[in-house]
Amino acid sequence: MAKLEGVKTLDMVNGEITKVSYDGAEYVKTESPVQEGDLFLLTEGHSVIGGDTGAFYLTVKDWDGDIVIPTKYVGLATSVQKKGDGIAFRKVSAPQPSLEDRVSTNEKDIESLKSDVAALKGEAEPGYVRIDKGEAKVGDFIKYIVTASPSVVKNERLYEINGLRSGRHFTHINEDGDMVRTMPNEVFEVYRKVSAVEPKPERLKVGDYAKVVGNESGHYVEIDEIVLIKRDDKDFAPFHCEKLNGDAAGIFYEDELVHATDEEVAEAKDAAARAKFKKGAKVRLKSGGGVYPLLGFENGKVYTVVDNDFLWGITEKKIQIEHDRGRGWATPAQLELLTEEEVAEIEKWAAIGREVDEYKVGDIVQYLYDREICEVVGITDEGGVKVSTQSCGTCIENQASIELVTPVEARFGRKGDE
Repeated sequence: MAKLEGVKTLDMVNGEITKVSYDGAEYVKTESPVQEGDLFLLTEGHSVIGGDTGAFYLTVKDWDGDIVIPTKYVGLATSVQKKGDGIAFRKVSAPQPSLEDRVSTNEKDIESLKSDVAALKGEAEPGYVRIDKGEAKVGDFIKYIVTASPSVVKNERLYEINGLRSGRHFTHINEDGDMVRTMPNEVFEVYRKVSAVEPKPERLKVGDYAKVVGNESGHYVEIDEIVLIKRDDKDFAPFHCEKLNGDAAGIFYEDELVHATDEEVAEAKDAAARAKFKKGAKVRLKSGGGVYPLLGFENGKVYTVVDNDFLWGITEKKIQIEHDRGRGWATPAQLELLTEEEVAEIEKWAAIGREVDEYKVGDIVQYLYDREICEVVGITDEGGVKVSTQSCGTCIENQASIELVTPVEARFGRKGDE
């Protein structure tokens, strides 16, 4: 891009231009520091090599952030302005278009729509969107505005980026098949194919699972932990979240959370479920007993947790449990965590060598509803307890209606019968 053609003078004061128009927009003279997008007029006495006195240029920002004009060797507009050898003009509101301009614009819109339809039908090359240079990666494209080597690369053409050197300079292949590196004094833009632009993710909402990626708000969870969104205040820190174990996670800024994948949620839920089964906890096996990897274990029996984070295979984790003959591995769904009261009951019966509610002939029991004390005289095939009562003779009771008073092993009067 060289000097601009078609700049029209709209106003002058004492022979000095104060207002111009270009490409349908108006620009007014400004004394403030030149900015990207200003028109820049080179005046008499400037030292810009390749720049024409009295010519207008459109300013751009180069790689280092300097404001330059696209002359042959790229003039530094900021320095030229400070020396008084150039004048900046800044865009103001565009003038009302004429009838001819409106007709021309409509025709362009129609052509644009035709192009869009053609692209949808696969009849056109894919489009591109301009991106910041800091976002560029291999596979994006460079378009030179001002090149230091016109014989090597061409302005306004797209070159695919194939590398990044020294953290600042892009490399690509030119038309001759040679490797080319961008130079500090060159002005270029970076583009990405529309098909390669990732769509903006949908905003998180109540009920979504999210992964934590930052902590500026002072929440209570670790980075990469999965949380459940419980409330959205739609303010600067909108999301109130909960840990997967039900504890409060705190309040989050939007950029501290991203959508969690199904795999991440499943893994986190499994970890939270296994975490409830602490080492040493008593559990009842609900299913899977007698089958690998729970050979020797019986459904309904009580066992002890050894490890709740046991690596099973390459990635899967299980809960390791044990009995007096070995160890097995189960999922949280196969186990029931017992309460402290249930554990105490188990230990009470275990102290006399029995399972919970395991009655024997000769035990002394007491009815819970009327406190009558009776002796166990038999056990039915179905597990019912036969007791000898004073008023009703022998009755069959279930374990829930009686409690053990004295086991038969502790009855002195039965010693001779053993």
